Amino acid sequence: MSCGCFGRDHSGQFMQKLKSVESELVDVAKRFLKTASDPFSGVIIYLHERPEKTSMPGYLINSILLDSFGSPENIPGLIRILSGHVREIIRDANVIDIINEHPSAEKWGNFVIKQKERIKFEVGRERGLMVLKNIQGLIGVEHGIELPLEKILVEPPKLIVTVKMGLLRPQKVVDI
Repeated sequence: MSCGCFGRDHSGQFMQKLKSVESELVDVAKRFLKTASDPFSGVIIYLHERPEKTSMPGYLINSILLDSFGSPENIPGLIRILSGHVREIIRDANVIDIINEHPSAEKWGNFVIKQKERIKFEVGRERGLMVLKNIQGLIGVEHGIELPLEKILVEPPKLIVTVKMGLLRPQKVVDI
């Protein structure tokens, strides 16, 4: 007795189901972006609200960003930098872990941001504002000087970037 299930073509149904799941994720991400005070906060909140210890593949992140912002040029600079070479993103409690395909460097205004293969940061609140702190894997370069990023305070429409420089913690204010 053979039911013939093995011979059926289920690939079309499977692809349709994957497209449906991707569409749902994009719609949820768009809602986060619309309700946030700024696009950067919206993306971070979306990543932070995802189920704990679940992986989100890089191609899906890129699809969400392109669908939400329309084109690569409309994606805010730091988000474009963080998502440019992503293989996957995982959330563990308040920590976002970004695994990249390879190290890279991207221009961000007068800054160059170098990113390692793995970027981690904790999402928190400081003075009532969102802050990315305990950053690992991001290095800011300005005038040839390379300094690791320590934290990024989100104060729309600006980001206040603090770098580690020994005992000093210089800050740079940049547009979102």
